[in-house]
Amino acid sequence: MMSSTSGSLYPSAYRPSLAVETPQIFTASPGRHSKTRLKGSGQRFLSRTHNIATSISPSGWVAACSPKRVRLYNVKNANQAEDIPLCVELTIPLQKVEKIRGVALTENLLAVITHMQLLVYEEYSGGTPNLVKAQRIDQDEFWIPRSVSISQNGLPLKDKIATASVLVGGEGQSGVKLFRYQYIQCWNVENHSTILSCPRNTGAIKIVGFSPRRSNARYGPMAFALSTGNHLYCWNVDQNSRPGWTTRLDPSWHVDCNSSSRERAFHDEITNATFVICPKGRPHILCTVDHKPGSHLPLTFIVPVDLEHDPQTIRQQISPISDSVIGQSVLAGTASCNGRFLVVLEKGHDGYNMKLLAFRGAPMGRLTCSATGASSWPVKLRVINTLATTISISIEEQNAALEIIAIDGQGHVACSRISVPEMLKDQSPSPPIHEMPIELPVLD
Repeated sequence: MMSSTSGSLYPSAYRPSLAVETPQIFTASPGRHSKTRLKGSGQRFLSRTHNIATSISPSGWVAACSPKRVRLYNVKNANQAEDIPLCVELTIPLQKVEKIRGVALTENLLAVITHMQLLVYEEYSGGTPNLVKAQRIDQDEFWIPRSVSISQNGLPLKDKIATASVLVGGEGQSGVKLFRYQYIQCWNVENHSTILSCPRNTGAIKIVGFSPRRSNARYGPMAFALSTGNHLYCWNVDQNSRPGWTTRLDPSWHVDCNSSSRERAFHDEITNATFVICPKGRPHILCTVDHKPGSHLPLTFIVPVDLEHDPQTIRQQISPISDSVIGQSVLAGTASCNGRFLVVLEKGHDGYNMKLLAFRGAPMGRLTCSATGASSWPVKLRVINTLATTISISIEEQNAALEIIAIDGQGHVACSRISVPEMLKDQSPSPPIHEMPIELPVLD
C-alpha cells in the first residue's frame, strides 16, 4: 500500500473539504503551432551532445547547458519561424573533474548546479550575467547536487524589493537544501540555508520545485521533491509561519507512490512532477509516468496534498488519469498557474504529441482530466532519454490565450498559442478562502 505521513499545520476551521469542486470550464480552441531550434555559437545548430539540462523562464527565456557552458535564448520574443539566435553564452568556472548538472531560471535570476557548487547569476537578459554568489554545497563530496529549482517573488525594477528561493536536491535523508536571496538595491544571499529532510530516502532527489505563487493557496508557499525511489515530499516554506531561522525542516507531507514496499516501480519511471493549485486553492501534485509493462506504479496520476486527513485517507487519493485521456508513455508535463489546464508530452506510435487538457474535479477532493475538449498536436521533439532535466515545458496565461513553449535535450523547440476566449489574464484565479469558492466540475 502507499504510505504517507502528514502533520496538521492549520486549525480545524481551515480543514479542506472532501466535496467535489465544480468551477466553470474554459474551452480551448485549436491553436497556432510552430517549430524551431536553438543555434549554438558561430550560428551552428545546438546539437544534442551539448544539452544536459534545459529550463524556461516565466518571461520566455530558455537556458540550455553543456557540461561546461550555459546558453541563453530569448525564445518568446524571437522570430519563431527561424532558428533562435544565441543571446548569451556563459562559461562556468569549474574544477578539473567538475561539470554542470542542472539549471533553472526566473524572471531575473539564473541558478546553476555542478557536482560541487550552487552558482546564482542576475540580469542574464541584459548581456553577460553578474554572479551573485557561488558556494560549495557538496559537503566535501558526501552530498552531490542532483536537481535544482528557483522561485522569485517581485521584480526589482518594478517593486524595488524582491526575494528568491533556490532548492537543490541531493541524496539521502538530508535530501534537499533551501537557499534564500533578497534584493534591496542588489541581490544578496542569506547567510544560512535550511535542510529539508526526506525520511526513508535511500536514493537521490531527481526533481525539486515550488508551488505556484497564488494568494489563495490553502497552505501558503510550499516546496516539493521527488526521489528516485518514487517518494514525494512537501514542506511548508512560508517564513511568516515560523519565528526565527530553522536549520532543518521535516516534511509536512510524504507519500510513497509505489504500490507496496515489495513491488517497486522501475527506476526513473516517474518522468516529471509538478505542483498544481486548483482554482479553489487546494494543492495537488501531478506525476507524469512513462509506464513499463508489468509495473505496479499507476499511470500518470494526481495526488492531493492534504495536511489534515489521516494517512489512510491520503492512501486512497492517488488518482490515475485514464489511458483513454493520456497515453501510457508521458515524458513531461506542467500545469497553468491558475490551475485550470494541463499540458503533457506523450510518446505515441508515430512520434511525439503535445496534449492540452482541462482539470476537472473528482469525488473525495481529487482532481482529474477528461478527454472532452482536449487538444492534441504533433511536435518535432526528439527525446533520447526521459531525464527530467532535459525536457522543459512552460505554459503562460495571457488574455484569452495560453502560450506554450517546449524544448528537448537537443535544442528543438515547439511553440504554440491556444485561444481560450473566456479566460482573462487579470481574472483572479480564485477568491480568498473566506469568500464563496469557485469549484471545478465533477465528471459524470
